[in-house]
Amino acid sequence: MKNNNTKHKVTYGLRKHAGLCLLTALLIAGCEAEEESDAKRESDGDVVGLEVSLSDYRFGVQDVGSETPQVIELKNVGVDTYPINSVSVGGEFPEDFKVAVEEGITLEPGDKLTLDVAFAPVGEGQRTASLDIDYSIIEGTGSNLIEAQYYHARELEDSGDTVAAAQEYRDYLNDGSTTDNKARAMIKLSLLEEADVYGVGKDFNLYKSALNHRDDGDIDGSVNALNQLITEYSDSYLIDDAQYMLGYIKMVDQNNFEESIAIMQTVVDQYPDSNYYDTALYSQGLAEYELGNLEKSEEIFVSLRERHTGVQVDMFEMRWPKDNYVSRIWFDKADEQLAAIEDQE
Repeated sequence: MKNNNTKHKVTYGLRKHAGLCLLTALLIAGCEAEEESDAKRESDGDVVGLEVSLSDYRFGVQDVGSETPQVIELKNVGVDTYPINSVSVGGEFPEDFKVAVEEGITLEPGDKLTLDVAFAPVGEGQRTASLDIDYSIIEGTGSNLIEAQYYHARELEDSGDTVAAAQEYRDYLNDGSTTDNKARAMIKLSLLEEADVYGVGKDFNLYKSALNHRDDGDIDGSVNALNQLITEYSDSYLIDDAQYMLGYIKMVDQNNFEESIAIMQTVVDQYPDSNYYDTALYSQGLAEYELGNLEKSEEIFVSLRERHTGVQVDMFEMRWPKDNYVSRIWFDKADEQLAAIEDQE
C-alpha cells in the first residue's frame, strides 16, 4: 500500500451530510434543538470511504450531573485504509461530552470503529459540541483494491441487475478478500443465486433490505424487515433464512440470548432440511454457554457432534466424523466447544 502522508481532520460536530463526503455530525443535548443548528460544522475536505452510523446525535434533556451514553459507529466503506490518529471533543461545550477510544486504531476496508460518547452536562441549557476525528489516508493498492469489487457488486444489486451482482460477488470472493466484507459477500451471493432459481419478489427485497440495514448498522431496521417477511410471506423460500438471521441478530447484535435460543429452535423444529439446521444448533449451544447454562450447552454440542459422527468406539471414547467436508467441519466445531466447556467445569 502507498501512504500519501496526508493527514486530515473530520469534524463530527455530529450531523452527517448526504453521501460519504463530509462526515459531519452534531452532538446536541440539553433541550429541543432546531432542525438546522448554527453549531453544524463541515469538514476540511472530502472523505470518500468513511461513513457515520447516524445523521444526528441528540441526547435529549438530562439532569446536570448525570451521564447518558450513545454509541457512534464509524465505518470504512471504501478501498483505502484510514489510521485514526486521535478522537477528541471540541466545539462550544466540549466539557459536557466524553468519548473513549483505543489508541492505534486503523480502519481497513470493511472495518468499523465503535465510539462510546457520553453526555455529562455540567451546566443548564442547550449544549452542543463536535467530535473531531484526526485521520490519515493510506491509498488502496494491490489487495485493498479487491474491496472495490464488493462495493461495485452492491451498486449492481441496488440497480436490480442480480445476475451481474452475483458474478461480481463471486469474482470478489475468488480474488481472496480477507476483510469483514467477505462474510457479507458470501451471504449476498447465496441469496442472489437462490433468486436466480426462485425469482425476485417482495420477500427477496425485504430480506435484502434486512441484510443492507444490518451492514449499515441499522439493527432495528433489519429486525423490522425480517419480522415483516416472516409475518407476511410465511411460504417464502427465504423463510428459514429470515428466521436464522433474526436469531443471529438477537444473539450477536443485541445480546438477547434467550430470544435467540427460541428463534433458533423454530429453525430446528420447522426446517429440519434447511442448510441452517446445524448452524442453528451451534448458535443455541453458544447462547446457552453465554447464559452460563453449561450443562445445556454441552448437551447441544454433543447432539451436534453425534449428527456428524461416522465411527465411534465407546470402549476407548474415540470417534471420527463422517467422510464428508460438512461433517468434518461441524464435528470439529462441536468438539472445540465441548473442550472449552470441560475447561470451565
